[in-house]
Amino acid sequence: MDCPACANFLVVASLWMLLQCGCAKAVIVPPWIDHRDICLQPPPEDDCGALVARWFYDRYTQTCQKFTYGGCEGNENNFPTLQACLEKCGKIKRVPERCRLEVSEGICRSMIKRYFFNLTSMRCEKFYYGGCEGNENRFHSKVSCLDHCLPIRSGPSFCYSPKDEGFCSASVPRFYYKATIQTCLQFNYTGCGGNNNNFIDEKSCRTACRKAKTWSFVFKKNSMKPGHHLSNKKRIVKKMHSFK
Repeated sequence: MDCPACANFLVVASLWMLLQCGCAKAVIVPPWIDHRDICLQPPPEDDCGALVARWFYDRYTQTCQKFTYGGCEGNENNFPTLQACLEKCGKIKRVPERCRLEVSEGICRSMIKRYFFNLTSMRCEKFYYGGCEGNENRFHSKVSCLDHCLPIRSGPSFCYSPKDEGFCSASVPRFYYKATIQTCLQFNYTGCGGNNNNFIDEKSCRTACRKAKTWSFVFKKNSMKPGHHLSNKKRIVKKMHSFK
């Protein structure tokens, strides 16, 4: 069996592959399984004169869209029917809209380290932001990129929003839920703007986000050597971190 490369917190192909390949946390879905190498190509363009109704997979909406094909050139992201497009590209994991955008360094010349989500590799990758313009597929850290684009969580979505003080000048004590440590923390709210991860007191925060959980696979030492079989499943502990 050929094992795909392993990467933390990415798409789990199957528990069987975890056991066989010795991956400590997760396995990337190889592109030949969900056909990302074909489906994420840009919309086909050509200069020929035919008017053939075809379908392509739109990475920005993650849907199959109809287009008119000229009849020559183009690329493989070109399907005769909607069903053919869905069958080929429908297995690509859906991610939030901002995570589908291609990386953009902007037009300025700073060298600010940031992370973007690469839909082709299903990884959060480092790049250098110029400091102005660009797009929303830009995160301060790899953790925030993964948390937004490949979340493994439950509970209200606003509990995973980052702390946001707003943009006015007041200083009002409030609480927000910090998902990475499953704790409500105090911060100073400026009085306007911000997001819904904003509570009057700690009790309100705890009540609203008590169901927020993160999941991870934890493996006992020496239980994940390549070649082990599903009989080792008793050695796997599925660990749930819950906020109480």
